Amino acid sequence: MRKITSVKDLAKFIDLTLLSPTATASDIKKLCEGARRYEVAAICVAPTFVPLAKELLKDSPVKICTVVGFPLGFQITSVKAYEAREMAALGAQEIDFVINLRWVKEKRFEFISGEAQELRSALPETVLKAIIECGYLDQDEMAILVDTLAEAGIDYVKTSTGFGSRGATLEDVKFLHERAYGRIKVKAAGGIRTLKQALALIEAGAERLGTSAGLEILSEFEGQKSNTLPEVEVYVDGACLGNPGPGGFAAILKCQGQEKIVTGSEPHTTNNRMELLAAIKALESLKKPCKVVIYTDSRYVKDGITKWLPRWVKNNFRTSAGKPVKNQDLWKHLAELTTQHQVEWRWVEGHAGHPENERCDRLAREAAKKEQKS
Repeated sequence: MRKITSVKDLAKFIDLTLLSPTATASDIKKLCEGARRYEVAAICVAPTFVPLAKELLKDSPVKICTVVGFPLGFQITSVKAYEAREMAALGAQEIDFVINLRWVKEKRFEFISGEAQELRSALPETVLKAIIECGYLDQDEMAILVDTLAEAGIDYVKTSTGFGSRGATLEDVKFLHERAYGRIKVKAAGGIRTLKQALALIEAGAERLGTSAGLEILSEFEGQKSNTLPEVEVYVDGACLGNPGPGGFAAILKCQGQEKIVTGSEPHTTNNRMELLAAIKALESLKKPCKVVIYTDSRYVKDGITKWLPRWVKNNFRTSAGKPVKNQDLWKHLAELTTQHQVEWRWVEGHAGHPENERCDRLAREAAKKEQKS
């Protein structure tokens, strides 16, 4: 199973869920704020909140998920298909639908197959997750359901609604994952409240976790990592003589009273590339995961990594005008490096007397001048 080394790794497994019957618009706003902060895989909200979630999460990589036939799955298939189409039209990118357990108990698995195929045909591009409510099933029934849903092209088999007799168990997830054999993914849901549970379910084979305690779980992970990871302060700057022209970069790293300086240059480059390369080379120099605070005087770097990057990733590194993002090779590399550490970005005003920033500026310019002379 995949090793979770950062909060970003863990967030990719989380479907942040709020399906309480008393949830308000204010609650959804808080949920979306947390989802944006951690960039979870998806939020799962009641159908009436899909338009609000779409507005709150625009320009975010977080997917919008909602439920159909929830929580008992008794609706006839045509009603489920209509509801699913309506939700997709309103902005839902993923649909969790509840199967009809009566058909399972009557061994009418052809009805389960027909319903799954109708939903798949109605929404060929939408991620579909079938909720089978494992608490009411034996392993023979679960095995047939995995085979049936996989053959119908459903993306995930989901353990429970959270409203049934019990939630996700390690035994259910292991069984479903092994039976799936890569044909269909597993989503664990119901009663997932702690980091220990979450990590165990991922280890067992879950590729998504539906949980209303997702923010607490991610915060718990952050707390554990921040208590054990080395803390490093990094100051970065870049310079270019001519822009484009000879360029240099510099980084000063400080950890536990020790200091390390990283510099370099290129014969023909731009200031923005040097700013990015300073941060890249600083992170590359770290030999193990760290808690890193990076100080930069470049708005281009700070805003790019914290504001623009999710939209670029979503658009395959193209701007809103459809043009390729400049320096995308460096942006992709920097984005990958940040997943290996806990990174916080801070902007400092350039040429304003900040000691380390001034040193970085001098070092970067010296590196550029050496390149110019060579």
